[in-house]
Amino acid sequence: MPPNIVGNFDFHNPPPQFPVPCSLFPVPGSRFPFLPFPFPLLHDTMLRMPDDMPEHKNILVVLPNWVGDAVMATPALRALRRRWPIAKIYLMGKPVVLETVSSNSIGDECVPAAGRGIRGLLKTAGWVRRQRIDLAVLLPNSFRSAAVAWLGRAKCRLGYNRDGRGLMLTRKLNPPRDDAGKLAVYPALQYYIDLIESLGIEVADRSMTIAAEAAPATEVLTETGYDSARPLVMLNPGGAFGPSKLWPMDRYAALADALIDRHDAQIIINAAPNERQAVAAVAKAMKHQPLLDFAERDNSIALLKSLMQRCRLLVTNDTGTRHIAVALGIDAVTIFGSTDPNWTTLDCPRERLVQLDVPCGPCQQKHCPLPPGPEYHQCLEKLNVATVLAAAEELLAGNAEVRK
Repeated sequence: MPPNIVGNFDFHNPPPQFPVPCSLFPVPGSRFPFLPFPFPLLHDTMLRMPDDMPEHKNILVVLPNWVGDAVMATPALRALRRRWPIAKIYLMGKPVVLETVSSNSIGDECVPAAGRGIRGLLKTAGWVRRQRIDLAVLLPNSFRSAAVAWLGRAKCRLGYNRDGRGLMLTRKLNPPRDDAGKLAVYPALQYYIDLIESLGIEVADRSMTIAAEAAPATEVLTETGYDSARPLVMLNPGGAFGPSKLWPMDRYAALADALIDRHDAQIIINAAPNERQAVAAVAKAMKHQPLLDFAERDNSIALLKSLMQRCRLLVTNDTGTRHIAVALGIDAVTIFGSTDPNWTTLDCPRERLVQLDVPCGPCQQKHCPLPPGPEYHQCLEKLNVATVLAAAEELLAGNAEVRK
């Protein structure tokens, strides 16, 4: 193990960085009711007030765990970069999230988060401590992200006061709540902007932006016989949240055939590696052949972004692929089932949201809670192909320019 990484931390014989023994610190309301933390850090948090707007040299941004959330954070992160243009900004998160936003000139170095458990937590905190972080911006609401910054002795630790982590933050915001005191439905894009604006930074540009390379798409499309004179349409039938978000695969197949018959479209069926088995049903149910079917070949975020910027249109479930399309300026039809679109409002005039008004929704559940019967998963089972096709054709008609 490299030096100074506290993966094998001995709480009975602490290293020199912690001059007093550690003890169990209770954290009410957290999933980790007791964690071993050093008393000096608690003392430091309770007594030291952060500077208002210092010239930070080293900034850590802990990114959200979901691709879509990370894309929605890009307006806030651009403003952070503008405020501290010469600071070194580290982006920490899951590899797939880092790959999505890393080419944005927002961060200087990408840091994959360490493994789970106490060992991974302490290893990550050791890395943070060695970087001498002046400001840690915690976009996730998790206790763990705050613990990493706290144990890593980041001087200013900014985040929302949730998950029992308030004592570990030097700057904290209370999340929006409704009249009953429950967490309010609030757009994630604005949620991240509010956090950055609490530093006195104005976020004037709310547009989401990511970068994509042209070469990966060019190489793949050359192999397929792609015709630049015909519209390229991507379908995204999968979703990591759960089956309650998924419009039936046979409907996607019927939609693809209709777009080919009516618009001579070339169809890309997108699928993440863990979605391939389920998404394979789309091409099997089609009467035409798709141009590309990622249920049958390898995919990556870099390739997805590259292909997306060549498309005229995306039709997708409520997933991170939707946010990638909007950030790249691609027209999108987004199909909502169990989830509330008000959590992810994007302010995009070239997007069409399709959602049925059902008495049980939006329930925000991963699996439909209703028993089998005519009302089971009705939010998506009752959504017909004609409705989605009409939204897609409206966007195709309004955007006749083919992306070459």
